[in-house]
Amino acid sequence: MRQAKIGLWGGLAWLALVAGCGGELLETPTPVASGSRTGGATGGTSSAVAAPSTSVVSGAVPDGAAYQLVSLGAADLDEGVRIALRGGVLNRDTLLVVLLDENQNLLQRALVSAGSPLEHTLRYPTETLYLGVAAAPGRTVGSFAFDVQRTPGVGAPAPRPTAVWLNFAGGVGVSVHRRAGITFPEFNARLCGPAYAGATTAMKAAIVQAVRADYAGYNVTVLTSDDGPPPNTPHATVHFGGSDPRLLGLADNVDRYNVDEWQTAIVYCESFADFAAMQLTVAEMGQMLGNVASHELGHLLGLYHTQVPSDIMDTTGTAWDLVADQAFTRAALETSVFPIGFEDSPARLRETVGARAVKHETARPQSAAEAQRKRELRAVLRAALPTRCGNCLHPDD
Repeated sequence: MRQAKIGLWGGLAWLALVAGCGGELLETPTPVASGSRTGGATGGTSSAVAAPSTSVVSGAVPDGAAYQLVSLGAADLDEGVRIALRGGVLNRDTLLVVLLDENQNLLQRALVSAGSPLEHTLRYPTETLYLGVAAAPGRTVGSFAFDVQRTPGVGAPAPRPTAVWLNFAGGVGVSVHRRAGITFPEFNARLCGPAYAGATTAMKAAIVQAVRADYAGYNVTVLTSDDGPPPNTPHATVHFGGSDPRLLGLADNVDRYNVDEWQTAIVYCESFADFAAMQLTVAEMGQMLGNVASHELGHLLGLYHTQVPSDIMDTTGTAWDLVADQAFTRAALETSVFPIGFEDSPARLRETVGARAVKHETARPQSAAEAQRKRELRAVLRAALPTRCGNCLHPDD
């Protein structure tokens, strides 16, 4: 979810973030094995393990530390991993648990509690699979103990192409993220500010172009309400309309690996009128809305928040970063997702929907005047709207 806050500059909105700051951003750490493992053999190759095996992983998050990592050894393609809390007093706990590969890329994330394990099937082998443990939001964590079950040869799901329908035709009773339904009219560029009156066709074209460019390398078909009604086959829907006092966009949830293809997101077009002080061109405003649409669709395809302003899934940049042509990259996780690690968005999208060859077009060169204007605006906005860390929505809701 992308969030805006009315602040300085007479109501200029920016991407403020609701939850509190976590620890400082850490680069890829030197792997640290902590805690202990007992029980059956784990890891290795599928041919070496003919049946499920279970081990106990226990340890503690030291006072003052934000997380703990435990090495689970090597893991193979198609291996299933299930992380469940042990019984006893610990069954009342809820812990934030992640699986990271050898390069600290996030594979899976879950709030683990009694009866609610983390489950994952390896899409590729890794020399070291890490179990990360941190406190769930609003809780603390000390000692922990998990039953770790590993099953070779489960078979990872193949990438599954999908589609998204961009709805500019208005909506009635549209509910996103279990919120009360809202009704909004057909998209009109004037909703983004009086300066854009009469530019609806051009702004929609810029939005669609931005989303299609972002997903050009992946098997995501981008359709619009101008093309016709939504398809009967599974697809995501991104609506354009409505307003929110804090938000630019919202998605139903973070659906890792796109398990539910019938999900919804919304871009609150009227919220963008707060950017009037930036005096954006129609193309720039369209790019901004397109970046937010791609961000929300990224959640529906399973991507978490990051903290690199050039990345589409970033939540820490200024309003001007949203005007830039953002892209899916490997970027540091936003700390409320997990205190360390990376979201390798291109890899996750390839595993989820598959990749396709694209013809890269040469970008239109900027004029000297355009480049100077962007430098000046970026400098002013960064000074007036400092970046904050945090997360604009609990990632597990």
